[in-house]
Amino acid sequence: MMVTIKKLYAWSVQHWRWLVFTIIALIAYVLGKKNSRGLFEQAKLAKDQYKKEVELIEKAHLKKDKKVKDLETKINKKLQKIGKKKKVSIRRLDEEKRKEIEKYLDDPEKLDKALKDLGLKEV
Repeated sequence: MMVTIKKLYAWSVQHWRWLVFTIIALIAYVLGKKNSRGLFEQAKLAKDQYKKEVELIEKAHLKKDKKVKDLETKINKKLQKIGKKKKVSIRRLDEEKRKEIEKYLDDPEKLDKALKDLGLKEV
């Protein structure tokens, strides 16, 4: 047993750099492994947080799109109503204009008077 210890000592003196390098590598491995667990947990938390943020952004975007579509629908309905009112108003004005013209066509004196009121003189 003593001989084995002396041989081990002689080998250690000759190869002390290898021993130091091996011990440092083992220490770095052990410490790195502990830190890697923490880094892995941080990466996992960051990934979960990222997924939540993406989900919230997508929900907000969908909500905004829905609001825009609802507003477009509402505006289109209002425009259709306005268009219908415009058509009715134009028809009503056309009828009034036609009645006014017919009134003047029946009586030439009224037509002359209306033309004079507008500033037109007889030709």
